[in-house]
Amino acid sequence: MAAPAPSHPDPRVFQDVHTKVLTQVPYNSAAQYHLHYGEGTSPERFGTACAWQTFTAGEEVARRTGVRAEYRVGGRHVCALYDDGETLTVLDPYLMHRAPLRLSRADAAASPDGTVRTDADAYPLRRRPDGSPAPSTLRAVWRPADGLLRFQYLRHSPRLGETVTHRAYTMRPGDTVTQLPVPAPLVRQLLLHPEQNNLSLRAVHPGDDALTEVALPFSGRPRGTLADPRALIARDNQGAVSRWGSAAFDRELERVAEAVRAGRQDVVDHLVGAAALWDAAAPAGIEVPDYSLEDA
Repeated sequence: MAAPAPSHPDPRVFQDVHTKVLTQVPYNSAAQYHLHYGEGTSPERFGTACAWQTFTAGEEVARRTGVRAEYRVGGRHVCALYDDGETLTVLDPYLMHRAPLRLSRADAAASPDGTVRTDADAYPLRRRPDGSPAPSTLRAVWRPADGLLRFQYLRHSPRLGETVTHRAYTMRPGDTVTQLPVPAPLVRQLLLHPEQNNLSLRAVHPGDDALTEVALPFSGRPRGTLADPRALIARDNQGAVSRWGSAAFDRELERVAEAVRAGRQDVVDHLVGAAALWDAAAPAGIEVPDYSLEDA
């Protein structure tokens, strides 16, 4: 863990910045392909990849307060940490928690195992069949003695009728981003990681706070055919999957376009164009994991 910051921002700054990124900087895994393998540009309103969402939040906090984040890495995931000696504050827009996570050293000292846990509601804000709310949850567990930090991101599955773990990360001390901007050769290397089995643009719709997403899966299709708009799928706030050409797909495509203030064809071209760039740059023998087309 980095040395505590000499001063700590007002918690309201953290909340304001985090909300701004969540609602105005969509998650867009296609953007970096246009930046690093394409023409070098991607519309800012279209958002950016997960790590750059975190960097955007950290840079905004620094601009407002002068306090710098520690950018902790777990796999290809990055979160922003702020330690004032008493409380660890976490900003992680990709995991969509609606309030900054705050973990207290005093609470950890009072617990039998020396850890402290906190939960925060997160997007998507789903509903059960009876209409009752079923928000997602981001859970953080922190052990101040050695700095180990774990995240568990849980979502309600309408198909299963229960809450399930959707993502999990372990963030270890010392695993940090030490250079910003991230060197371009490293970014290009990460963009061709075998875990990349789709490209997607996911946003919180400004009209109703519901999540909407359009994605282009790679798995199950031969190389040279990935840049095909007919392979696009969409997911609504409840996690229901719809296919190209259906009324449900058109509805979600329109909602994504509204969220990024663009035309529907602009969204399609952005994703399909990035897929062509990936297809041209990725090694011939790369194997990507299956992409699930099941409803959530």
